Amino acid sequence: MRLEKLLHSTLVALSLAAVAALPACSKKDDKVEAEAEVTAENIAAEDAITEQHEAATVTWAVAPEGKVKARFKSPDGAPLDDGVTGTVIVKPARKGAEPVTAKLVFDAKAGVHTADIPKLEDDLTEVSYDVQVKGKPLKSTLYVPKGGTHELVATAKVSAEAKIPEGKKGPNGGVLQVAGDDLIEIVADVKTGESRVYVLDDDLKPMPVGKRKVKLAVVANAPEFVELDAEPKGLYFTGKFVVKTNPHKLTVVVYPEEAPTPVVVLCGWHPGAVVVVGPSAPVVGLFVVANWAPIVVVPAPPIVVVKGKGKGHWHWKGKGKGPKVHVHF
Repeated sequence: MRLEKLLHSTLVALSLAAVAALPACSKKDDKVEAEAEVTAENIAAEDAITEQHEAATVTWAVAPEGKVKARFKSPDGAPLDDGVTGTVIVKPARKGAEPVTAKLVFDAKAGVHTADIPKLEDDLTEVSYDVQVKGKPLKSTLYVPKGGTHELVATAKVSAEAKIPEGKKGPNGGVLQVAGDDLIEIVADVKTGESRVYVLDDDLKPMPVGKRKVKLAVVANAPEFVELDAEPKGLYFTGKFVVKTNPHKLTVVVYPEEAPTPVVVLCGWHPGAVVVVGPSAPVVGLFVVANWAPIVVVPAPPIVVVKGKGKGHWHWKGKGKGPKVHVHF
């Protein structure tokens, strides 16, 4: 779905404001304020992402300036301050980038484990952790944008306003995801590893991709990212994964046609949800195609119904051949 320029600018401004807004004070005061924000008491509410392993639950807050804070809890919810050791490994999601390893250290005052990593300067950064909790291993990976986990939460809140029916699939059986102004389908071929991203209209019909750009990142047995290219006729984006198994996490980066800032979304996740990690973790149905369906591209942009008053609000409402987007502001 594509919204009017004015609405797009408003949503982008709100998201960026949520990520970057700080009190009007000195840089020194800003740093003190940022350091005081995330503690053992409020980390779950401070735009963090919680991952649940069999041995423990860990809540991660990754800040743009390069500070990682984590809160570990046992399966019964008891805080784990002792017996936690390990490292965080970060690497920009681009070819040739070198990983940097940082040690997790317990901050007794804040009640969280911390690590200092390089400032998040790339559009997407791979943040992996290798931790022992009372002798049991915890390993996984998050892909975060420049704004860290705070930005992932901000984009998830905006995307959640579009009420895609639960279990709804794209025309190729792939994952439907709202990313900024766009509704996309993400789908891959289980035999070849080819992944495609289609830009869809309100009736789930493919549209020309235009000047957009797309990146994908998956976490399966190992993390992997790929930059997709528009196919010659501009009907969809295409790229190829080495991994050919459905991932536990899928992150998409969409560079809109008329906005300088990319939209980064952890697909299917919403604020407050817990990401299950490990053998029992559910998977994202990405590799579901054996034969690609013929493509019929809709050249006209979708119709956006604008009504109501107040802040921007999206919701889906079945009507005619497919759902329509209603924007209230």
